[in-house]
Amino acid sequence: MGLDSVELVLRTEDEFSIILSDDEAASAITVGDLYNLVLSKLDVTPGCLTSKAFYATRRALAESLGLPRRSIRPATLLSTLLPDEARREQWQHIRDHLGLPIPSLRIPAAVKQNLYTRGFMMSGAIAAILCVTVLASGVLGVSAFFLSAVLWIAMTIAACSMVDRLLPSLRTELPADTAGELARVVLSLNHDRFVESVCSAKPTKEDVWQRLVDIICDQLQVTRDEVVPNARFVDDLDVS
Repeated sequence: MGLDSVELVLRTEDEFSIILSDDEAASAITVGDLYNLVLSKLDVTPGCLTSKAFYATRRALAESLGLPRRSIRPATLLSTLLPDEARREQWQHIRDHLGLPIPSLRIPAAVKQNLYTRGFMMSGAIAAILCVTVLASGVLGVSAFFLSAVLWIAMTIAACSMVDRLLPSLRTELPADTAGELARVVLSLNHDRFVESVCSAKPTKEDVWQRLVDIICDQLQVTRDEVVPNARFVDDLDVS
């Protein structure tokens, strides 16, 4: 697909909140083909809010990573787009481009578990030393055990809290596996923002045609009388 056709497909997807595969887009030889394809997608679109969240998320990913929007689909793995070594910086760029709250990167479970175990063992050792010291001073054994147990719990909680708050450089785990999952998270965090812009009624066939003609005229710089159902994109409208 040439640049003109790719941009036309992207604008059509954004306008109607649908997804067109490469094969489907290639099958749209005429304006009428594209129109019928859009109509078929509108009948099965998963929902305006979900679609709008995905397109906003896709735009932010593409702009921040310097990728073509068409290369990012709902099933695209975020791990392939965001390598570990640059992930923290890239995640901030994505947040800036999106302009909406998104979840932070997380500490990988294996790393967190290792740190928690070390903190648990260290606090236990300190509590045991305290218990021995108290017993050596002549304090009753039950009191010494109680004090050391309380200290052990308090230090363990403090150690776990420090792992979450004081080690941001360890936050490299993505909060979602795919672009589609990330879009659903973005929607859940910013539901009211997307509701404000969602369309309230399903468009008619006439509305779809008029909006599609507007896109084609603007993108290809052709007049409305050239955009007819049997007009071929390549032969009649000079789409590259």
